Amino acid sequence: MQKVVIILDDTEEIHLITKKILESMDLKVVCCYNAEDLISQILAHIHDVALVLLDIYMPDKNGFMVMHSLKDRFQKRRFKIVFFTSIKEKKYILQGMSLKADGYIIKPFKNDEFKEKILKLINEPFQQL
Repeated sequence: MQKVVIILDDTEEIHLITKKILESMDLKVVCCYNAEDLISQILAHIHDVALVLLDIYMPDKNGFMVMHSLKDRFQKRRFKIVFFTSIKEKKYILQGMSLKADGYIIKPFKNDEFKEKILKLINEPFQQL
């Protein structure tokens, strides 16, 4: 079964660029624009989701709030959650990692480095914290 990556971002351009890269890696990509849609898509693909990429600045709920919701709702999850944002400030990175995110990818990114990070995240065994 093809692994699924779900992207939560409010920018169409990010969806298009990221989707193209991930699909070239033989991953199925689902794009979401809000937290409610993200939850629906996780439930729809629950057995195949390998990775969720969360933007931090979102119009309805910020990525940190979404992370809390995901941790509460999917306590026995088998997918990884990574912050996927243009925010570089150390305090935000530390906040994301304190929420037990599996990673923090800063946009814009170099395609090769992004692919390498995604492969590593998807191929490393999941560890429930």
